[in-house]
Amino acid sequence: MIDLGRGAVHLSSEPGAGRTTLCLNMANDVLESGGRVIWSCMKTPDQVRFSKIMEDLDRDRLMDFRVIEFGNHLAMIEEVLIENIRNLETDDLVIIDDWCGPTGRAKKVEINSLIRIIETSDCGVIATSSAVVNASGSGPGLVARGGVVISAKMRSLMLLEHPTRESHRILSDDSGDILLRMDEYGLSPV
Repeated sequence: MIDLGRGAVHLSSEPGAGRTTLCLNMANDVLESGGRVIWSCMKTPDQVRFSKIMEDLDRDRLMDFRVIEFGNHLAMIEEVLIENIRNLETDDLVIIDDWCGPTGRAKKVEINSLIRIIETSDCGVIATSSAVVNASGSGPGLVARGGVVISAKMRSLMLLEHPTRESHRILSDDSGDILLRMDEYGLSPV
């Protein structure tokens, strides 16, 4: 669904649009193909959703899924995360779910930590955040957090709720849109 061969990805959406679910689907794909995943987050994903998406993986594959919870302090676990990332290979995946707080501007310390983590990684990286309303009045209605500093280091994707189809989402970037369907197993291309 998300091409990680083009570099690190910043996935933004409105709250509840499914960015954590989409990342769980990406993690499942990496684990199924024999890769490892480091999932770093403010709080761990919903257990029911996690279990449903990962239900077909055997125990050995799940052993390659590591969770590092950081609360609201990405900078405090930055070195631990970087040490773990150094052990990953190109086919592995790092997910930083909600790298910054859901309201207000992203803090400079959060931005700097995210950049150092990205620059350390040789594998795929997806960082997620809540999108913010574009106050400028021009351009898109929602914009990704972190401003030009993050957009210079990561490819931005927006996950949008479909305007008329409740169970569908639109994954959008500068190259176009992909229609996704949401069900109990996560998000999948239509």
